[in-house]
Amino acid sequence: MSSEDKLQDLLQRIAEDAAVPLDSEEATKQGIILPILSRVGWDRDDVGEVIPEHRVENGRVDYCLRVEHKNAVFIEAKRTDQELDGHQEQLLDYAFREGVELATLTNGIVWWLYLPLLRGSWEQRKFLTIDITQQEPSAVADHFRTFLSRSAVVAGSAIERATALHDSRAKERLTAVTLPKAWTQLVQEPDELLAELLADRVASLCGHQPTPDQVADFLNRVAAPTGPTTSPPGPAHEPPAHPPRPRRPSAGGYAFSRPNSFSFRGSEHQASTWKEVLVGLCAEIAKLHPDSFSKVLQLRGRKRDYFSRDFRGMTNPQEVPGTSVFVETNLSANDVAKRCRQVLHLFGYKDRDFQISAG
Repeated sequence: MSSEDKLQDLLQRIAEDAAVPLDSEEATKQGIILPILSRVGWDRDDVGEVIPEHRVENGRVDYCLRVEHKNAVFIEAKRTDQELDGHQEQLLDYAFREGVELATLTNGIVWWLYLPLLRGSWEQRKFLTIDITQQEPSAVADHFRTFLSRSAVVAGSAIERATALHDSRAKERLTAVTLPKAWTQLVQEPDELLAELLADRVASLCGHQPTPDQVADFLNRVAAPTGPTTSPPGPAHEPPAHPPRPRRPSAGGYAFSRPNSFSFRGSEHQASTWKEVLVGLCAEIAKLHPDSFSKVLQLRGRKRDYFSRDFRGMTNPQEVPGTSVFVETNLSANDVAKRCRQVLHLFGYKDRDFQISAG
């Protein structure tokens, strides 16, 4: 029988016998841990290679696996019926102080594998859990050979593959946390492609194209938190206490607002619609850059032109005064603000050169 078959047979037997817990740590070591180590290439009889009760600063580790006189793996053992929580801190502290790159905490049935030298909490340093009773014997055997076999530790592949696995798990955790945040940002200040996809699907279902503001308002409602507001709105006829001030977009951008004016390089211009904001800014820039204003033709989206000399194909074209260039104005409030910033940057202006007063 090959060593691989011997390992898998041992794991199968351990899984079948796990219902009868061993009554001491020594029984766990002798009946499970040492036999597994032996089948993945460690010489259990060589106390220079598998060192029991290895002395460390202020304590001992149950086993130290040593390669060429260098401490390679620390193993801390508990009874098979003992929970592992609460014991990892001491093990990893010992491993960190000794510069040991790989450590495992086990009750013989469950094995927690760690990279002690990484930064982060104890849980963040864990890269794998092996459970002999819950996982397939072939998979468990593969884990032991990959991360704890003597050949893998000597070759350095154990650390390399453990690090790669840890990094992939860290990425999974990070992306899982970030996904809801990204979705909230998309629906609060919709990406143009997302808005277009939603509008096209509405048109295909009912035959009518929603306006950009309808799409933006809907996506903002999807993202808005539920529950009562902290204070009821005032009467519809009540005028604002103060005149509107120029403002930057909030979390929801400019949705649910109407413009009053915009300022460009300190000069204020009246605008009562978002179309007037976009066309007005373009007109001001065209006055300052009459010979190069055609650069705006470079700005285009995934599915349509933002500016064109041919208005055909545009949903709501508006000619920029003093030019022969048309601008697409079928945009939501947030998309108008975004398009204005793109035009500003194209001609070398800063965001601070342009402000919108809206309420």
